[in-house]
Amino acid sequence: MKRSKFGSLITLAAVVLGVGACGGTCSRAKQQLTEEPAPPSGVAPLGSAPVAPLVSPAGWLKTDGNKILNSDGTPFHGRGANLNDTRGCNACTWEDPNPGEVIRRIDVLVNDWHANFIRLDMESYEKSEARQHYKNILEDENYLKDLQKIVAHFSSKKGVYMMLSLWHDPFHSPMGWPTKDTVREWEKLATTFKDVPNVLFGIINEPERNESGLLDDKVWKAMNDAVEAIRKVEGQGPHHLVAVQGTRQYARVLDYYTTHPITAGGGVNVVYETHVYDPQSAFQARFVDPKKKIPVIIGEFGPVTDVAQMSLDDCKKMMEQAEANDVPYIAYTFHFRCPPNLLKDTSEHGCGVGMSLEPTEWGKALKDRLAKPW
Repeated sequence: MKRSKFGSLITLAAVVLGVGACGGTCSRAKQQLTEEPAPPSGVAPLGSAPVAPLVSPAGWLKTDGNKILNSDGTPFHGRGANLNDTRGCNACTWEDPNPGEVIRRIDVLVNDWHANFIRLDMESYEKSEARQHYKNILEDENYLKDLQKIVAHFSSKKGVYMMLSLWHDPFHSPMGWPTKDTVREWEKLATTFKDVPNVLFGIINEPERNESGLLDDKVWKAMNDAVEAIRKVEGQGPHHLVAVQGTRQYARVLDYYTTHPITAGGGVNVVYETHVYDPQSAFQARFVDPKKKIPVIIGEFGPVTDVAQMSLDDCKKMMEQAEANDVPYIAYTFHFRCPPNLLKDTSEHGCGVGMSLEPTEWGKALKDRLAKPW
């Protein structure tokens, strides 16, 4: 999801699906076509996911064909929630940044909710508009230092992983793709966290529009360039898992990657991220079928029923089906005004620093699932 001021409900001949967003004031649309066109031929060569796994030191994740593995070769059973950074889905940009609050929520997610996989949603804006902190890591060194504090604390926890995701950023293209400036951001992030084993890199948030798939090859090229930049920074050292997002329909669709996997760095340690805001009938297309060919993670999902998208029962079923197919998943979102919310709003209309972290009905469903072995 992303800030709704950058999107609107779009009416198509196809099914239109709306989802929530952020900062207490917004909701935004996502779209799904009733029929998926065949992927066009693009610049990437045909092929399958890499077969030979990268040798990874203890604590580093790796891919092997369509599998995501721990360093000992066992399946990575990652599951947890999205977590906003110090900007707090635009709820906290008006106050001094507080990495301690993000750290507090990490502790609750990991220690109390039993999450072992968190997506940190990194957020920045082009203009201040009275915000106290809003610039990205290339423009605000203090923001990068706050991220380092957060990752350092997270890294003290064994067996848990955090995906750093450029969730909202003015350097994204108007259609949500990575750009040359995005590549510069990843060069800096990859340099900063080069030796941290329990982080993953999520290139962007959600490629938008492109409902026909005619631009899939161009999205692929932009993603491949970003992955290539990260691999150059990593050199001969261990390679982090890098997540590329579905080429269309707000990251839903992974079809193009199943026949055109990323080739940068040999395509090894690349995972393919889908966002699922769909009923059970779509699960096969969203992640079950792609998982047969490429390593898949679900980076966002949650109940959004205002336009009959994904019910709470659908979410419960999706978690079951993801686990049955060894697909890690990350629920949206550990927040109170960035729907679909896992937390109740006990902030008294503030930023939420120090508020009690009480689960909503959606939060209880996720927490109950995380309490069960996988």
